[in-house]
Amino acid sequence: MKYLKTYESIYESPYVIELKEMALELTDMGYNVQIFKDRQETDNNVRVIITHRDDFTMKSDVKDFLFRAIGYMEENGFNFDTHSNYGRLYFVTDGRIILSSGEARERYPSFKMINILFKK
Repeated sequence: MKYLKTYESIYESPYVIELKEMALELTDMGYNVQIFKDRQETDNNVRVIITHRDDFTMKSDVKDFLFRAIGYMEENGFNFDTHSNYGRLYFVTDGRIILSSGEARERYPSFKMINILFKK
């Protein structure tokens, strides 16, 4: 494991490594969480894509990860843009996630994917 950490730290951004550690709980629960540097615009961008073999709702584990990841990246000077199969997601400081069709809750709606682009 030590070798793996050393290898990752040479080639991965420290932000990517930290986000991957935050996402371990989700991956253990069967979510597919892809976290990587997105070099479309600049080398500083980081993309997070969350999917599941089945559609998923905004359960507390997903919601907690999203708010923790966004908080961590904002503390490090990143802005973010979040989309899903329902369109853009808006994160409210009181812990709600708003869609154009209402609020994301534990039972509604069923997401196919959530895509976050962190930009510096």
